[in-house]
Amino acid sequence: MFNNRDKKEELYTISLISNISFEPHFDPLLQNYFNKDNTQVEVNFISNDECITDDNRSKLIESELLIVWLDIETLLPNAFVPGSSELSKDNMMNNIVAFCQRLYTYLSGCSSSRILWFLFEDYYVLNSITIGHRYNPFVDTLNLKLCELIKDKIAWIDLKNLVAEVGLSNAYDPKGKYRWNAPYSKSLIEVAIKEIYKQCLIEAGITKKCLILDCDNVLWGGILSEDGIENIKLGSGFGRAYQDFQRFILSLYYHGVILAVCSKNDLSDVMTMFRTHSEMIIKEEHIACFQVNWENKPDNIKKIVETLNISMDSMVFIDDSPIEIEAVRSLLPDITTILYERDTVYKHFSLFNLKNSISIDDIKRRNDTYHTNQAREVLKSKYKDYSDFIAALNIRIDIHKAAPIEYSRISELTQRTNKCTNGKRYTVNQIKERAETDNISLYVLSVSDRFSDLGIVGAFEIKGNSLTLFSVSCRALGRGIESKLIEFITNNYQITNIVFHYTGKNEDIEALLQKAFPNAAVVTNEI
Repeated sequence: MFNNRDKKEELYTISLISNISFEPHFDPLLQNYFNKDNTQVEVNFISNDECITDDNRSKLIESELLIVWLDIETLLPNAFVPGSSELSKDNMMNNIVAFCQRLYTYLSGCSSSRILWFLFEDYYVLNSITIGHRYNPFVDTLNLKLCELIKDKIAWIDLKNLVAEVGLSNAYDPKGKYRWNAPYSKSLIEVAIKEIYKQCLIEAGITKKCLILDCDNVLWGGILSEDGIENIKLGSGFGRAYQDFQRFILSLYYHGVILAVCSKNDLSDVMTMFRTHSEMIIKEEHIACFQVNWENKPDNIKKIVETLNISMDSMVFIDDSPIEIEAVRSLLPDITTILYERDTVYKHFSLFNLKNSISIDDIKRRNDTYHTNQAREVLKSKYKDYSDFIAALNIRIDIHKAAPIEYSRISELTQRTNKCTNGKRYTVNQIKERAETDNISLYVLSVSDRFSDLGIVGAFEIKGNSLTLFSVSCRALGRGIESKLIEFITNNYQITNIVFHYTGKNEDIEALLQKAFPNAAVVTNEI
């Protein structure tokens, strides 16, 4: 699941480094989450002071994910005892920071795998019973120092937030703490595992890509065609919930989610709302495609799918009408549907697993491509011969070896592309590691035409004489881009092997690559 999304069962190895115990709950709960995606998990529980043994070092090297979860009370049992001087607190903090840095240096030296690190929490401290809830900045300052000091390959997990989610009275297990050094409850461990699983999905790029939005009583309160723009509720009072929802949707956009609108309305009214209403948070520029008319929504969604060239199972549709939701669910079962209910709507968005490291410039460039596609279609209608249309686009292609600043975009391409790909998925860290290997050459493809700059829309990798990566964005298809990539590869390399992993949607690319390199063997194993 987390490597190639093959349907066969995979083995995913995790090492958990800690100074406390999480059994008997951790392993079975973890298996429950991962098994539903046909992934078998093997967990190595390693004490933080036993990492350097040969046996544990080999486990770290072989692990695909490293988790660090250290308990501050075990490390510093006297940290919150009254009477400690500020100097001794500073010394304790500096010692812990130095200890964590040494641990990180050792772990990163053993493995290039992703590290999830749970930050410290101090909610277990019982002083508030007698002195009240006065703020002690010790742990927050310690966490901030760690985040500032250690950044590379680390995903910091806010343990205090997880404790707050289950509640203080439900987060701890006093009996487990004193019998087995297992201070946390099953409830707390389960929400932590849920977070671990989500971080794995995020790292693997497994997420929905597009959100299709209804308008009336979703983006604003009221029915535009009946109430008129002047009576729409948005902003203060009853309209605050809709504006807050728009802010949330905008955050999805800036994390890479494509937005589309499907609404039964007059297009002119909806566009007036987007362009002129002062309380609108989402603007016209944020929407990749509008389908606003009085036709049925399943047919309009099909048009959105065709326009954006994105598979239905990557799309989510939200509407306040149970009838419209049922119509889409029945006729387009691959589309995920969400019924908008003000007080519960946000919980449904956990199906998005989004990265923080998305380039805003790339997002704007992508939306610009969708917006200018209408102009391309107008130009296309003027030509009977497709090759004449391609020539009129004045397509400019640049193929060059990837620079470090482009690794994040390459990773995004490999993880988001399901059609025009050999199915190989890379994280940023994997790309960094491979780019430093002598016999590997990694390239990117940038494209622009007379209407817009599409930016980096393709990437491929050659290892020796093997094609180990081939990935082109769907929004660049239909311009002969993939043939240009193949031409470049053919002119510069003698391909003897093609690494290929099935996504369920990339059979056409397998045929294209086999035709382009007829003497190459198609393999599914790593090269």
